[in-house]
Amino acid sequence: MSKETIDLNKDAEAIEQDLLNIRHDLHRFPEPSMHEHKTAERIRDELDLLNLKWQEVGGTGTLAFLDGAHPGPTILLRADIDALPLKEKSRYKYPSENEGYMHACGHDVHATALLGAAKLLTKYKEHLHGSVHFVFQQAEELGHGSQYFISENVTNGAKAIYGFHVTPDAPLGSAVLTDGTDAASCDYMLVKLYGKKSHIAKPHLGFDTTVAASDIVLRLRDLKASFNPIDNILIGIGRVSSGNTWNIVADYAEIEGTVRALSKDAHDRAVLATKELIDKIAALHNVKAEYKFETNTPCLVNHPEAYKVMKVSASEVLGSEDKIINRTYPLGFGGDDFAAFSEQIPGCFIHLGTALDGKEDTSVPLHSDNIYITDDVIILGTKLLTRCALAHLL
Repeated sequence: MSKETIDLNKDAEAIEQDLLNIRHDLHRFPEPSMHEHKTAERIRDELDLLNLKWQEVGGTGTLAFLDGAHPGPTILLRADIDALPLKEKSRYKYPSENEGYMHACGHDVHATALLGAAKLLTKYKEHLHGSVHFVFQQAEELGHGSQYFISENVTNGAKAIYGFHVTPDAPLGSAVLTDGTDAASCDYMLVKLYGKKSHIAKPHLGFDTTVAASDIVLRLRDLKASFNPIDNILIGIGRVSSGNTWNIVADYAEIEGTVRALSKDAHDRAVLATKELIDKIAALHNVKAEYKFETNTPCLVNHPEAYKVMKVSASEVLGSEDKIINRTYPLGFGGDDFAAFSEQIPGCFIHLGTALDGKEDTSVPLHSDNIYITDDVIILGTKLLTRCALAHLL
């Protein structure tokens, strides 16, 4: 087979049934972040069949290596592998067998497509001028699985990195590509409030953390009004807890939430303003506030050169540049720790559509317990990742 006779469509079609089997296995046995043991084992078994060398990263992550026949650059391709703590209510013929867990974000598709790219690129090994490293990353849902790979210096010396995510916000056969910032930074926020107990009939003798926490939550909701309207900032609260019983003023409360932004400057100002507001409201209620903010992932920004490669590759795979929905801003305030890799080297992240006409469950949001992500997107993801690598290595 000469370089001129590589037929990506034909070669992808030849492995499609293998990929469907892999996806169905991964979907049937979803595992939460940092516990992706069976998932990692399945991935590594496939890599062994390809005679690809691999190493364990952070326990359940896997980094695989393909060296082409000729010298050249190193390209990284990345997929996430973890699932969510949801009881599945979808119509899959291969439903989750791990009670209480579900691949509701499409990571089973991502991992399968990356294995597909590994199969195709291994077939093309004699034509490759350079190397491909395949990143099967754990714990994306926690926002920090990428750090296990970063600490192993996987980006050192690499020229570029590419990845994709499925999206129910676009029809199957199309893709959403952002020129610039593709995903928000994501901070985890934990606030602890310490007050003083008293009988509920004598509230003046205590310092009520329930009231303080409620006030903080309501004020945070309105904090965005103090920022420049062009700043894209989100402050959200997911959990509030306080007290032990109905007739005692609570002396302890917790608030958990997130601060998200679409630029580093906006992120820094939002976190600072949030801290200042917490301190102010806590003092007003005579309670002590402690808080921590952890940046799980920075903003994901597509690099201009990697963006060009992705756009051409997606146009070829989808059949037309018209199939690409171009955006200058993200789909929302979701985060993805692909951003940690693309902070280190040029990278680009694209979203492959999965919505089907007349199939309402293909258009519900990611993380829904009834979402259905069609198998048909797998071969598109496989060819897309392969094309991105070939753009550098042929």
